[in-house]
Amino acid sequence: MDGWTLRRLARELNDALRGARIDRIYQPGERDLVLAVRSAHLGARRLYVSAHQQFARVHFLADERPDNPATPPMFCVLLRKHIEGGRIVRVTQPGWDRILEIEIEALDDLGDRRTYALVCEIMGRHSNIVLVETRDDQSRWIIDSAVRVSEDMSRYRSVLPGIPYVPPPPQSKKPVEACEPEDFLGVDPSAGASRANQMAIVEKLAGTGPVTAREILHRAIARTGSAEPTSIHRAALELRAAVEEGQEPPSVGLDGVGRAVECAPFRLTSRDRFAECETMSDAIRRLFADTGESLRQSRLARELVRAVREHMDRLRGKLVRLEQEWEDAAAEEALRVQAELLTAYAHQVPRGASEVELPNYYDDNRPLRIELDPALDAIANAQRLFRMAAKRKRARQWIEAEREHTLRDLRYLEDVLQALGDTSLENLEEVRRELEAQGFLAPTGRRGTGGGKRRPAESEPHAFRSSDGLVIRVGRNNIQNDRLTFRKADKRDLWLHVKDAPGSHVVIERGQADEIPERTIEEAAVLAAYFSRMRDSANVPVDVTEIRHVWKPNGARPGFALYDHQRTLYVTPERSLVESIVSRTVAGRETSDSR
Repeated sequence: MDGWTLRRLARELNDALRGARIDRIYQPGERDLVLAVRSAHLGARRLYVSAHQQFARVHFLADERPDNPATPPMFCVLLRKHIEGGRIVRVTQPGWDRILEIEIEALDDLGDRRTYALVCEIMGRHSNIVLVETRDDQSRWIIDSAVRVSEDMSRYRSVLPGIPYVPPPPQSKKPVEACEPEDFLGVDPSAGASRANQMAIVEKLAGTGPVTAREILHRAIARTGSAEPTSIHRAALELRAAVEEGQEPPSVGLDGVGRAVECAPFRLTSRDRFAECETMSDAIRRLFADTGESLRQSRLARELVRAVREHMDRLRGKLVRLEQEWEDAAAEEALRVQAELLTAYAHQVPRGASEVELPNYYDDNRPLRIELDPALDAIANAQRLFRMAAKRKRARQWIEAEREHTLRDLRYLEDVLQALGDTSLENLEEVRRELEAQGFLAPTGRRGTGGGKRRPAESEPHAFRSSDGLVIRVGRNNIQNDRLTFRKADKRDLWLHVKDAPGSHVVIERGQADEIPERTIEEAAVLAAYFSRMRDSANVPVDVTEIRHVWKPNGARPGFALYDHQRTLYVTPERSLVESIVSRTVAGRETSDSR
């Protein structure tokens, strides 16, 4: 998020939030805030403000509801004391800096009107959220901040309660409106939109990031055929007008599978693919949703992910130890040969010898040196070697069984990790119960009313209707996968799963249809690829077979299945196609015949 993005965002938020009342303030994370705001023209909305070191941003939330701690942090308490119930006066951006200031008027404990500003500094790992009070002499004093910065941490400024607020250090760059063509003489006209040329513009224009610099170069080259200073200057001014006057809609740049990888306050014509968004807030929200920084990530989700990863690390360590033990036990065959040679040539072995060389009839009678226990005769030494060989043979059998068991557990936990991508509380609770039942988590001991255990209601898999009207069901976790495949599906239904990777079980309900259209099968394959670890890949292999050809081995973990009689489709889970399918959701009890 560069200064150009914040310029467009500040204008949008100022129009939307001016006069809005702050009903409630939440702090779901150490560096995250949610402001519940309300006004006559806006209605009730929630503004998300994050000073995350990698994903700092400001935008409206849609249906996301981040979990909040049982006890609000001290910064949240102070915000509630000073600005909860206040009204937003304006939202501004100082110059082209990566800073948003939300000015608020509120009443203090004595009923006197106070003016505050929530300063959102969107600056990478130096991001911060600072609450300041503007006094009568227009000086600004810090009440508190999400991240406190002491003198030892920064030579330029401190960010601590009770001291004057000092903005981040200014950069010696020109705002675009003050630039002249001569300022771009450092750009190499023959290098086009190269990284070096992009950085030359970034170093010259205030508030400009690589995305905006690339777009300026692209438009300049499209106009004149080369990156000439005059065309760059003109392109920059036109892009500024597009941002400040709203001449172009914001957009997100898309990768090969339709995932948003960057956003901008203008059309990203420099990318092969981009999608327009209604507002800058929508573009920012889509970007960070697609890059995996989901706002639904609750504390429970983080705990489950951490627990699963810790178990996976332990299992990988166990595999390394088993491989070493396997190598140590690999001498079983050599020990058995030595024992047989001692038995066959016992009469040639002198008593009390510490070693002996005997012809190895398994290797063209080449001499083989055998170490002996001097206290034992040849036959006793042979029996000792036979026992050592038998012990190592048993060890190899045990190691092989342990290795297979460990690999199965690793594959199972990979499936669980994939299921944790669905961060709805219902799914997380079901995954938690599954991990407890499988022994990977200690039971929580939660009880229902009356002291007896309350059986939780079975959650339902995703259900969508294909373009041909058939119902496609998608398991959301391993328990649902088992229930869907082995209890609820008809043996004539089609079953799909991504090949050789963790993912959801997908079932197409045949109903009374004699044949399932190929278009429906392809849509189900797209869902199987999307709800798997391969969702960001192209040409994903998906196996298709009938339910009657799918079975579960005895003692297998939840979600594990074997199958045959399959054919393989190759699909790309392109986002626009996925969105068109998942938009056709159906009620849990609807079937392919209830159209």
